[in-house]
Amino acid sequence: MRLLFTIFIFHYLIFGQNHNIYDRPFQKKPNFNIDVLHYDINLKINDLQKTFFGKTSIKFKILKSEIDTVRFDSETYKVSLVNEKNLSIPYIQTDSSLIILPSKTLYKDEIIEYTIYYQSDGKIANPANYNMGGVKVLGLGFFDESDYNPALVQTHSWPEGARHWFPSNDHPADKATSKIVTTVRSDWKVLSNGSLIDVKSTDSGDSLTYTWQLDLPNSTYLYVMVAGPFEVIQDYYKDIPMSYWVYPKDKKNAHLSFHRTPEIMEFFEKEYGVPYPWPKMDQITIPGINGGAESTTATILGETTIHDEKAEKDFPSHWLVAHEAAHQWFGDYITMSNWHHAWLNESFATYGEYLYSTHLYGIDEGKINLWKKKQSYLNEYRNRYSRPMVHPYWEYPNQNFDSHIYPRGAAVLHMLRVILGDNIFKEFQTVFLNKFAFGNPDTQDLIDVVNEVSKQDLSWFFQQWVLSAGHPQIDINTKFKNKELIVEIKQTQEGIKTPEKYYIPAKISFFMKNEILEKEIIIDERNSIHRFPMKKEPIFVRFDPDDDLLIEVTQKHSYKGLLNKLKRDNLIGRMRAAESLNQYLDNPKTIKILKQTTMNDSSWIVRKSAFQSVGSKMSSKEFITAYLNEKHSEPRKVIISEMSKFYPSESLKLIRENLDTDNSYIVQEEMIKNLGNIGDKSDILKLESYEKVWSPRRILKNATVESLAKLRDK
Repeated sequence: MRLLFTIFIFHYLIFGQNHNIYDRPFQKKPNFNIDVLHYDINLKINDLQKTFFGKTSIKFKILKSEIDTVRFDSETYKVSLVNEKNLSIPYIQTDSSLIILPSKTLYKDEIIEYTIYYQSDGKIANPANYNMGGVKVLGLGFFDESDYNPALVQTHSWPEGARHWFPSNDHPADKATSKIVTTVRSDWKVLSNGSLIDVKSTDSGDSLTYTWQLDLPNSTYLYVMVAGPFEVIQDYYKDIPMSYWVYPKDKKNAHLSFHRTPEIMEFFEKEYGVPYPWPKMDQITIPGINGGAESTTATILGETTIHDEKAEKDFPSHWLVAHEAAHQWFGDYITMSNWHHAWLNESFATYGEYLYSTHLYGIDEGKINLWKKKQSYLNEYRNRYSRPMVHPYWEYPNQNFDSHIYPRGAAVLHMLRVILGDNIFKEFQTVFLNKFAFGNPDTQDLIDVVNEVSKQDLSWFFQQWVLSAGHPQIDINTKFKNKELIVEIKQTQEGIKTPEKYYIPAKISFFMKNEILEKEIIIDERNSIHRFPMKKEPIFVRFDPDDDLLIEVTQKHSYKGLLNKLKRDNLIGRMRAAESLNQYLDNPKTIKILKQTTMNDSSWIVRKSAFQSVGSKMSSKEFITAYLNEKHSEPRKVIISEMSKFYPSESLKLIRENLDTDNSYIVQEEMIKNLGNIGDKSDILKLESYEKVWSPRRILKNATVESLAKLRDK
């Protein structure tokens, strides 16, 4: 599932989390009485009454020496009958369970099959009662037709939603094959897991019954059924059928969201060294979520992933498609053994976003992608809590799905890749996937494979980065004396379960006048001193010059060093230099150089940072020229924001002249917001026209409503 925040990558904040995370209950390894082998799920959907009838046959194997009751997770619907070989079996249904009472004791290795009949009677689960307040459906739910979506029905099984639409052993560690048979109105189509093996009309002719079958084991949270009036676009990767299911109104733009899917599949096959392990790969858009969920062979994606050509620059879908595609290996093919090992799913899928972004756009954009992921984690670390990535203290499964395993996990995997090298990193992924195919490994299983493949003991790496909390916080001070550069490095991090000292293999670069010297060092003490003989003092010293580490660094640079850094460092270093030079705006040289940076730097993120630093010193004419010349939407958005602060009348004129023609929705959004702040009632008529203009995630409408409220109060 990820901050732009996904097994099921839900890009929403986790609601209702208790920040005192160490007071949550400890979760033991599950101790199952049974192993489900197969689910045969039959649903009859009555969309007009918003009800459904269900019949699920469950074939399972007894794991204990003997048992006299069989329990399944079962909520929301009402069970009316349980059969075994057409004989009725007594049962007890509680608020959370179906407890079946066999007529005789069941013994180890016996294989039993029960058929359970049930109906919803219009009752639906309230997601908020399960710490899922950001989700509109948990289990099986109905959506009415709206301006944004047609009427449809969908299931939401993550993390424990399966039990709300079929009785099950609803835990990721119990995988089973499935057949899902769904009867719906004749003008609807049905998508589910596996291959479509049959579509037939009912006797009345007003309904169709779809049968989907997946003959490979699959966790219940990955089960899905969606039905509605979808348009289906057929595609292929090699001989693997792929389909893109979209609302009829979205068909013309669907290719913008999905056209890279075959390339993404090929990319991950090469990265993981394992062929795509499933019979097909479908993707379907639905309401009610902002990100996606990697239901096996049938990924669901929030409807906002559909966008037009204009939105492609600011709201591309390839990162989400890549994330969910990566899950078909990490999450579906291998699945965490318990929820607190969810980093095995989410960190790899989020790292997959970074890998594909680098492949698609190049190294510089990859650096920006990874930098943003680190900032997402650091924001959670500073403002919410710190925890180990493997943290078996939780009340609800989704409490494990946060920025500590999405972006932080991606950054941790990147550090592991730097240590291992590309070839060994890829080899360990291949070995791990093959060894635990269709299984449920835990973190120690992965550590063992890494050590086996690399032929070294990297337990220290996982102990400090995965099984501990926090990250290195480092103070760096340098001094040059007697032709020797002395670098003092202090680790200052503190916190519960945070290592007092990290073992950090690192690089350090020395920027001289005409060359860059690079050294490798090991930091293994709380306070360490590193000495480097050299003829002259470096202009500036750059710790972690490739930005590979997940660290916070405090380091003072001289004014000369910052100017040199702005010119010669990589784009992350240049961006930070532009930020730091804001403190020297009383020097005309600083202003001149930052203004040059806004025009000339090769990276948009550096230009953006420079605009933010020097905006207070720019003239209205310079702002206008910059707006007309800047091609990237992110710096252009900052130009509008900064100009509106310092030159409201000139900014108003620029906004009024360019609002309709700017080719970026996020720049238009910024213009509309500023009209609310600096405009007047004469702008109301113009803004009212934007209430009905389509925009990705409805950003123009939302900004318009906010600005109109301000203008009408003036």
